[in-house]
Amino acid sequence: MAGAPPPYSPYDARAQARQAKYAAKAQRRQWKAQARAQKYYYRSYWRGFRRPSFVGPLVLLGIGIVALLITTGRMDAAQFWGWYAHWWPVLLIGLGVLLLAEYFIDWGSPGAGHRSAGGLVWVVILLVCFGWMSRYGHLVGPFAWQFGNSNDNFWNWMGPEHDNNVQIDQAISAAKPSISITNPRGDVTISASEDGQLHLRAHEMVYRNSRKEAEKIFGDIRPKVDVSGSGAVITVPQKSGAAVDLTIQIPAASYATVMADNGDVTIDGVNGGAAVTDHHGDVRLAAIGGEAIGHMSRGDFSAHNVQGRVLVDGHGDDVTLSAVQGSASVDGEFYGDIHMEQVGGSVHFHSSMTTFDIPHLLGSLTLDNADLSINKAAGPLQITAKSKDIDLTQIAGDADIQNRNGDIDLVAAHPLGNLQISNNTGDVIVTMPQNAGFTVTGSTSTDEAIHTDFPLKTTTAGGHQTLSGTVGNGTVHLELKTEHGNLEIRKGVAATLSLSAPVPPSPPAPPQAVRHFHVPPGENPAVKEQ
Repeated sequence: MAGAPPPYSPYDARAQARQAKYAAKAQRRQWKAQARAQKYYYRSYWRGFRRPSFVGPLVLLGIGIVALLITTGRMDAAQFWGWYAHWWPVLLIGLGVLLLAEYFIDWGSPGAGHRSAGGLVWVVILLVCFGWMSRYGHLVGPFAWQFGNSNDNFWNWMGPEHDNNVQIDQAISAAKPSISITNPRGDVTISASEDGQLHLRAHEMVYRNSRKEAEKIFGDIRPKVDVSGSGAVITVPQKSGAAVDLTIQIPAASYATVMADNGDVTIDGVNGGAAVTDHHGDVRLAAIGGEAIGHMSRGDFSAHNVQGRVLVDGHGDDVTLSAVQGSASVDGEFYGDIHMEQVGGSVHFHSSMTTFDIPHLLGSLTLDNADLSINKAAGPLQITAKSKDIDLTQIAGDADIQNRNGDIDLVAAHPLGNLQISNNTGDVIVTMPQNAGFTVTGSTSTDEAIHTDFPLKTTTAGGHQTLSGTVGNGTVHLELKTEHGNLEIRKGVAATLSLSAPVPPSPPAPPQAVRHFHVPPGENPAVKEQ
């Protein structure tokens, strides 16, 4: 037909589509390039307004000055690290004050921009790390500085050990004196004197590069004894890179109070009583005529042959109590083994995982991370525990036991009492005397087993198994409940628990000091003060 357009070719349409696709890709690349260029432009623009912070140079200047003073000998390194271990949080406060000062300085200047302080984040992290290691360095080997508690010595890098001995003898006029001892670093050993007076032996240890430097420190850390009508106060001044071991004999009727930061404390043969606060060290008390009190932060505590009560609190490792005529109370987080035996009064223990109260502990008690074992105790006994296997033998009287994630095994003894036991995810096994009379109400889930040596009735309903019935005269009641655990009532041998407390053993011999009063070659002999 004349004047008609040429026929449409599909190949031309495909070429046009490809060209449009390529053009769109080129345009997107151009837009991305423009956006990237604009981003770089604004970044350079704002960086032009950014000013460096003057806090960083001040910190470097302070570090450099301190390092120069130490290397030139104008500042004692031990004194500096001792100060830093105690006051390092003040440096963080100072940094915060400087940053606030920068903020208020720039506030009144519209074109001031903002300052770069990214590097200060790492400075703060380093300050915190060094402060933590200086204060709690005993947790890691290279920083061990627990004198008397670790073979590694934090201060050895400051120089060799220099020793000096001091002897102080003082008359005490009070009939029942109060003796207070404060020793920030070093062991304290206390015993009763034969003449009723105070005798102090101090073994001073100083770590310095020369004997001349150590001589200056010996005078600074010499124990101070202030005597009054009521007793005496003994104080050891604190000095970095130095420790003092004290061996003290005091009147037997004294009440001894000890404050120790780093070191073991041993008290033997003091009739008035003893109270010890020890942050990093073991405490050993023996033959104490009155009460025995321990405030612990880290270390073992033991008390043997105590005529009064024993109170222990805080944090620590092992706790061992034996032959205690009064009550015994342990309150806090102690991550070692707890052992008690021959306690005349009541027993109380409380931690985040386990709590128990025992009116009469006639046998022994052991507690660790996984188990609680009590032998020969009279109720009413109360136990609340988590993740513990509880083993109770010869338990007389009432008992209320609650546990989670652990088994309960109880052997009852005459005189019998009511038993209320609740467990979650664990077996409950109760052994009653063969001639006992009791009434039972027990239950467990259907996927577990029930076993009884007595003629009791077992029923199943609602996903639970129930054990019930009466044996003999049914004078006591057993209420037993467990979830996801077996329930057993066994028949055992009849045993009677006597409530008479055992006679405490004789006190041990006084400890022999083997560390004190050695004089290394070239050192001065002991200095005696009257």
